[in-house]
Amino acid sequence: MYQFKIGLRSLFYRKTQYISLFLVCAFGVAISLSSIFISKGMISAMTQKAEIYYGGDLVLMLGTEDDGITYFDYEEYVEKLKKIFPKDAVISPRQDFYAKQSAYYFEGVEALQRAIKGVDFDAEKPLFDKFNFTEGGIEGMKGSNGVLISLPIAKMLNVHIGDSITFMLKTWEGETNTLDVVVKGIFQDSSVFGMYTSYMDFNFIKTAYKRPGYKTNANRICINFPNRDLTHSEIQFYQSELEKVFNMYHLVEDKDDFIDSTDDFIEPTFGLIPLSANLTDVKIMQLAMDAVVSFIIFMLTVIIIAGIGSTYRVLIMKRINEIGIYMAIGMKKKNIILTLLFESFVLLVLGCVLGMILTGVFCGILSQFNFSFIPSFDLFLVKGNLKPGIDVIKSIMVVASVIVVTLLAVLYATCKSIKILPVKALATTE
Repeated sequence: MYQFKIGLRSLFYRKTQYISLFLVCAFGVAISLSSIFISKGMISAMTQKAEIYYGGDLVLMLGTEDDGITYFDYEEYVEKLKKIFPKDAVISPRQDFYAKQSAYYFEGVEALQRAIKGVDFDAEKPLFDKFNFTEGGIEGMKGSNGVLISLPIAKMLNVHIGDSITFMLKTWEGETNTLDVVVKGIFQDSSVFGMYTSYMDFNFIKTAYKRPGYKTNANRICINFPNRDLTHSEIQFYQSELEKVFNMYHLVEDKDDFIDSTDDFIEPTFGLIPLSANLTDVKIMQLAMDAVVSFIIFMLTVIIIAGIGSTYRVLIMKRINEIGIYMAIGMKKKNIILTLLFESFVLLVLGCVLGMILTGVFCGILSQFNFSFIPSFDLFLVKGNLKPGIDVIKSIMVVASVIVVTLLAVLYATCKSIKILPVKALATTE
């Protein structure tokens, strides 16, 4: 027990020597943890936008030999899905219309679109509550000719909520159909999932598209779990349950694997597409972000360990006289080592605690700024702001590596120092 008292007293009386080490540890940990939290928040925001775009955690699509991804009578299948999935799952049909030949017109200005999503807004309200609307919202969208458009498109057309704009699209039969739609909501998103994407009422877009049998047809059924994330094992379980009821394609990691296989289908086959399988194109971006952040953290950790370890080694060498006194009064070498290690441990723990506090302060300040002015950066923002996310496992790994490896460096320096004879140590001045 006395070793701990000696270590604490040494820290107190030598605080001026240790302040630089303490600050290096604190700021190094703060920068590392901030990088982790910001990166996780950006990826989480991207995933949230993808959930809205794709309709949730899982998508059920039907593939046929002739039509590829095709339409089907959704009402029959929705009832069967309700018996497989738990009550907290939101099961909703969608009409995804890839609008390469569609556009909005207002006072002579044209705005092209990439995708039109036909949505049951009552069922998918939990998803759209995550949207950052600069004007309006989803109120009144159900059963109307309303449309939700992105802020860049609204600025391009110079429209606001309540304005009636002309919507032109190619129907199933290749005819040009022109309708008036009313802007009900403008959402702030200039990302790949938002800028050229619009949302309309499920039945309205089906009527506009005029596909035969459109009243009872959809081209996908979305399954969303609003209050939790699905694990891979849960997805595998639902896949196996669906295989008992439907003719299912095997679970895929890339949606294109299912789509490209439709030419080989002998009979209509369903595919269960997890959200991750829709994000293969952006996984490279996520991997790149992880690689950059990991490299930054690795370099910072090396700098912290090298800086503290080498400096502590010098300090220990300057304390040879003190170590000689310990040995002269009969203090065992293991107790000397324990004293110095405890001293280092307290210093590192306090530095890491301050680093965590600084991380919280920095992330809190950063989350108050709106970064929507950066082109296409909305992909990583939540309502225009960066929202850092806590990653407990990575945080523990960073803190543990700093403490453990630095203590090993201190242990090496201490073991080397106590090999000196007590008489020689006492003769050494600090």
